[in-house]
Amino acid sequence: MKKTSRRSFAKTITAALAAAPVALLTKTAASAQTPSKQTRVGPSGQDIFQHQDTPPGLEILDGSLIVESTEEFAETAGTRFLYKSTTDTSIEHIRVIADSGEKLYEDLYATEDGISSSIEIVWINEDKNVSGNVKITGGTVFQIDSDKKLGKNPQKKRRKFKYEHPGQGGGKRIRIESIAITNARGRKTTFTATPTDTGDNFIPDEFRILIWR
Repeated sequence: MKKTSRRSFAKTITAALAAAPVALLTKTAASAQTPSKQTRVGPSGQDIFQHQDTPPGLEILDGSLIVESTEEFAETAGTRFLYKSTTDTSIEHIRVIADSGEKLYEDLYATEDGISSSIEIVWINEDKNVSGNVKITGGTVFQIDSDKKLGKNPQKKRRKFKYEHPGQGGGKRIRIESIAITNARGRKTTFTATPTDTGDNFIPDEFRILIWR
């Protein structure tokens, strides 16, 4: 079997981040978005930086697109499948980490003036002939909008609920092809996975998306 190294990401920075060097994305983007710590207070009057001291309640894993949550979501079936919560509805903090541990993206202020950041994840199957997407939004309702019904299973860990995307069916593996994050200030950052071969060289394990609410 042909040996492959871990894939790197092509990062496309749009809107106000277009002129920023890609190598400086994490540090420059985060610092540019971050006002003084002393000036940022949450609705309860507590410093919103306190959430960094606790593990995130939601984590999205590559390798078939898995969502792990401390909360069980209400499901609505239709043309698409919606998983909703009316508690902790804002997206407060987003971090994207590569499988190497490298921090690719961070926004400590993912909600501004009642507007939450949004995330769109595009998946692709191992034959590269079927794809779809999952959208995550906050606001008055926190919602995961999926093109397919997510399989739900309990698990014995802090994030007790595991939601797994089934892909296209037929035993075909899927991976996350791209992530597009539009922050509360309208700036869009897109990560596109470097293409890989099909079959044995189709490698899904690439990164994690951490979401604090």
